[in-house]
Amino acid sequence: MQNMWIIFLIIGLLVLGLLVLLIIAARYQRDYWRYLDIPHERPKKLWPIIRQIMTQTLSTEAMKAEHYSAIYKKFKGSGPFCGFYALLQPRALILDRELIRQIMIKDFWNFNDRGLYCNQKSDPLSGDLYALRGESWKEMRQKLDPSLEGDRMSLLYDCLYEEAEQLLLTVSSTLISQPHATVHIQKIMRRYVLSSLAKCVFGLNAEQRITYPLEDFEQMTELALNSHKHGYLMNLMMIRFPNFCRMLRMRRTPKQAEEYFIKLLTSIVEQREASGKRHKDYLQLLIDVKALEFITHQYESDKELAAHLQNELAAHSVVFLKAGYEQTANTLSYVLYELAMHPELQVRVREEVKRAIERHGGHITHECIMSLAFMGQVINETLRMHPITPYILRRTLNDYAVPDHPKYILVKELFLIIPTHAIHHDPDIYPDPEEFKPDRWSGPRDSLQQQGTWFGFGVGARSCIGVQFAQLQLRLALALLLSEYEFSLNTRKPLINLEDGIALALMPLGVIEPGNEERAV
Repeated sequence: MQNMWIIFLIIGLLVLGLLVLLIIAARYQRDYWRYLDIPHERPKKLWPIIRQIMTQTLSTEAMKAEHYSAIYKKFKGSGPFCGFYALLQPRALILDRELIRQIMIKDFWNFNDRGLYCNQKSDPLSGDLYALRGESWKEMRQKLDPSLEGDRMSLLYDCLYEEAEQLLLTVSSTLISQPHATVHIQKIMRRYVLSSLAKCVFGLNAEQRITYPLEDFEQMTELALNSHKHGYLMNLMMIRFPNFCRMLRMRRTPKQAEEYFIKLLTSIVEQREASGKRHKDYLQLLIDVKALEFITHQYESDKELAAHLQNELAAHSVVFLKAGYEQTANTLSYVLYELAMHPELQVRVREEVKRAIERHGGHITHECIMSLAFMGQVINETLRMHPITPYILRRTLNDYAVPDHPKYILVKELFLIIPTHAIHHDPDIYPDPEEFKPDRWSGPRDSLQQQGTWFGFGVGARSCIGVQFAQLQLRLALALLLSEYEFSLNTRKPLINLEDGIALALMPLGVIEPGNEERAV
């Protein structure tokens, strides 16, 4: 009996010691930035943090944008970065433009981790260019870069142009059935972008859509992008402890979505390889990359290599949905919203399109679309006011001492936040930041300054690989729509966010509005 009490005492002391160590560690985490004497936002009290974890309350992107903007305004000028806390985890918010350039360009090798979880073995669709880090990312980017160079876009033009024409037909059909309707524009834009990606990246032409309907494709896309396989705590653990989670074979992609996309692409690729016929779409460029890889590594097991390369191809295709579906559709919606708010600018874009078409013999060619300078300024200004993401997330691979600031050290595995939205709305960088002014992009710009102040498609080596593809999607849709329709708003109420919807009134050019009451469709 006495021995049992000794055992219980030892166990009790061990538990007590463990609790004391956890309390000390939590206290150190909460005071991390204070110990380093770095300007920082005070952490929340412990109980609100516990409550947030227990209730699995997630911050929306809008909430994060507001939070990071408040920190940026509070600590701007205090140093190259300031500290804050995500729950109990210390993070750094970058304040200095020069440090942003060093992180994104000059010393990029130490910051090429986006802090996303991926597990290529158990979850092949997670092993995409968006989530990979280090040498794995570098090797993948080098393989894919040539496939999306500017000169390759001319090969994809016909494919994207057909989808833009279909968008015009959709809008026309809507207005024929509801001639005085207010159109919820982002719903139409989402359908256009999804259909473009399905056709140009996944090879879903009209014939293939008999077997794989676009409705099923849309459903699986929503499942892959918006469904979380695990709860809040498990997703948090996957980000904080990725190596441990890979050992447990944890995955992010719902199995149903993975099986659908791999089956779809395997079927289409096998049909193309069997027929030997080449297609003018991005899937063909990915098939070419796959074929080159197969030849380069033919000493490996053909069966295993073929499966690995097919999974890589699927991951490359799905990343277009992750990084380009909602983002491109939202940007298109914001552009049309801003042009409806500023009809004089809408007229300028329309006139530019008209003159460009006349210069190109009455045809909307690839060269015609890419020559639209003022439309490019409108897109740039839209991305400034409504950035694709309100912040950029990076994680350091090794300790990094900030040049000329010996006290400021970004330690290994530290998460960094570059507050895109706050910088884009900084009046010291962009005078009258809440005003939509495309002409601010008309003159020559300092490229070095722009590297640390504008993040429309990212900056540096890890910028958006599909920027040329996205630009072509945006410009084609805008050119065709503005050539046929005038866009206006029912109200001058400022837009808060896309969740509230963007309702635009469309009127065919040259038609006089009879004044009928509008109805939303």
